Amino acid sequence: MKFIKKNVLLNVDVKDKDSLLKYVSDQAQKISLTDDPDSLLQSFQEREKEYSTGLQDGFAIPHAKSDAVKKVGIIYVRLSNPIKWKTYDNKPVTDVFALMVPPENAGNAHLKMLANLSTALLEDGFKVDLRQKSNEEEIAKFISKEIGANEL
Repeated sequence: MKFIKKNVLLNVDVKDKDSLLKYVSDQAQKISLTDDPDSLLQSFQEREKEYSTGLQDGFAIPHAKSDAVKKVGIIYVRLSNPIKWKTYDNKPVTDVFALMVPPENAGNAHLKMLANLSTALLEDGFKVDLRQKSNEEEIAKFISKEIGANEL
């Protein structure tokens, strides 16, 4: 899986979690991760109903396993304003890693992406370094290196 600058969305202005998930689903279509953004959105929403993907320190990792997904992908979104999301520390979310996986890759790829991201997000240095980067290219290279995206 290639993680490149078109997978990085900065200064996104949405009012809530549902608006964000719709935005991500539409963007996934623009970068050829799906041909069916409505079904992808539904998969994200169903997953959130099971339990929240909000973490802490302003991060969330919504993920969808869906027939609507053409290939394994991650989109990173940095919000211009925090949004309410159920998180471990009850703080709003500003940074989102949206994971998308087709059912045939759901086992290994999905778990590896989640594990790599979760490990990185446990490290304060990763979060600080990520938030200090200001352009799509720089962020894409950093994320790709830190989570081993090219190995997924």
